[in-house]
Amino acid sequence: MQDIKSDPKTIFLRRTLAVWLMLGLTFSGLPVCAATSAGDVSVEGNSAAIQNIGRAMQSPDARPANAPTRSALRSQPTIVLPDMGDPGGDALSRVDERKYGEMIMRQIRPDPDYSNDLPLYDFLNQMERRLLQAAKKLQLGGANEQGSGAYNFEVFAVKDSSINAFALPGGFIGFHTGLIVSAESDSEVASVMGHETGHVLQRHLARQMDKQTTNTMIAIAGMVLGALAMSRNPQAAAGLMQGGQAAAINNQLSYSRDAEREADRIGFQILEASGYDVNGAPGFFQRLQKATGIMDKGVPAYVRTHPLTTDRIADMQDRARTVVTRNVPSSVEFYFIKARARMEQAGSSSGLYDLKNTFDGLSKQPQIGKQIEGFYGLALIAQRQGKIDQAESNLQQARNLAQKASAPGSPIQRQSLSLDITASELALAKGKSEEALQIAQATLRAYPQSYAAGAAMINAELKLGRTNDAITWLKARARSQPNEIVWWNLLSKSYDQAGNVPMRHYALGEKYALEGAWPSAIEQLRIARSAGGADFYQGSSIDARLREMQRQYQDELKEQGKQAPG
Repeated sequence: MQDIKSDPKTIFLRRTLAVWLMLGLTFSGLPVCAATSAGDVSVEGNSAAIQNIGRAMQSPDARPANAPTRSALRSQPTIVLPDMGDPGGDALSRVDERKYGEMIMRQIRPDPDYSNDLPLYDFLNQMERRLLQAAKKLQLGGANEQGSGAYNFEVFAVKDSSINAFALPGGFIGFHTGLIVSAESDSEVASVMGHETGHVLQRHLARQMDKQTTNTMIAIAGMVLGALAMSRNPQAAAGLMQGGQAAAINNQLSYSRDAEREADRIGFQILEASGYDVNGAPGFFQRLQKATGIMDKGVPAYVRTHPLTTDRIADMQDRARTVVTRNVPSSVEFYFIKARARMEQAGSSSGLYDLKNTFDGLSKQPQIGKQIEGFYGLALIAQRQGKIDQAESNLQQARNLAQKASAPGSPIQRQSLSLDITASELALAKGKSEEALQIAQATLRAYPQSYAAGAAMINAELKLGRTNDAITWLKARARSQPNEIVWWNLLSKSYDQAGNVPMRHYALGEKYALEGAWPSAIEQLRIARSAGGADFYQGSSIDARLREMQRQYQDELKEQGKQAPG
């Protein structure tokens, strides 16, 4: 079969716009990196395009049987903040925010620093849904927006050991794996996520982008890229940063500090209302302050976007003292996710060797959470190395510890998505495809919004030759979540196994479009149309989607001030 791959781009051109936007709302002040528990974090796409997708795949109108539902949360009495985020008339509209956010994500998704670890993606998005549900109950400005103005949040991980998180336009939030690894509880992770959610709900990016010019974006992006490159090549980094405009960054920082304080207040309210430990915020802030004090040495002051001042930390501590103390232990899943985050940022084989020693050391610690992380991490390394029996042994050790930690009456969850997904993957690797499928299906019933469970089920079905079952489920899921690459990638694989050439290329085209590789996406749809074998409705819908992609490509080029290639 013919695959058309996207042309390589330089790192600077691919990340310019994305990194500029990250600068404005970075959480910790460390260098950011441009880079999917459970999650119905679908993106609102063009309605005509979505209709075409549905017709092309002949999907039912109803959502899939495992369609996501939001769990009810207990409400907490608190003061309701006004919506302070409605910017002036010439700032970005909510629709424009989403457009720019999707444009940036199309640049980030194919980046090697973007994490494709599905249990990690599930964990982050499940947490975000819990926080957002609390924000809606608090009636915080922007949380209950309907229609085109609603934010469809999506949280993703970036493979970077620095402690950082950032918000992008339209509800996209990025977390560095280093932040997850350094956190000591899921409440600490939630405190950062609540902060970034506050940025989005108060529309800080829309206000910040008011009257910004392309030249300013490029100048600021060069400065941040210099900070990002510092650990790899200090000489090149210094050259990049010296070429920027310090005045522009100083002006940006002056505004952003106000936004940080506002996001702190809103994030605290969301954290408290969602049932997490509010003491997670000041404790994590203090560790971040120490980290920035170490990591920022040698970096020009104007690149340190949002210093964690003692005033901010003191304010968080004061707020925490006003709340009734309650014991909120971390979920057992948090420790599995920490291990997966370490794996994501390990990189090379030498990194895995060092990481194995780290996990071995953790498995011998007295704290049960560290033991869980250690044994599960050892299972992941053995799995990566193809040592399946050893992986199963370590996984069982982790499962036994998790069951011990989740004693009857404990608020800690007793089932783990990560454990079950790894068990399904190991069974599949040993040729026990039916067992792998049963585990995956049971996990999907327990976590109907999970991307990892859905992917595990499809992989097992394809291994068993149940191609039609896989295609039927994927068509429904891709129709309800058309902006999720994982479903289009698996759908292309399934159509390939079924020998359906035009629909294979159609699915590949949708995948490439979500990665911003418009020429490759358009070429895939042309191949799909000329391959033959598509029925009338599929063919006409492919034609309509092809025209839509061409229009989107032209619009994006116009936004960037470029011309389409001849």
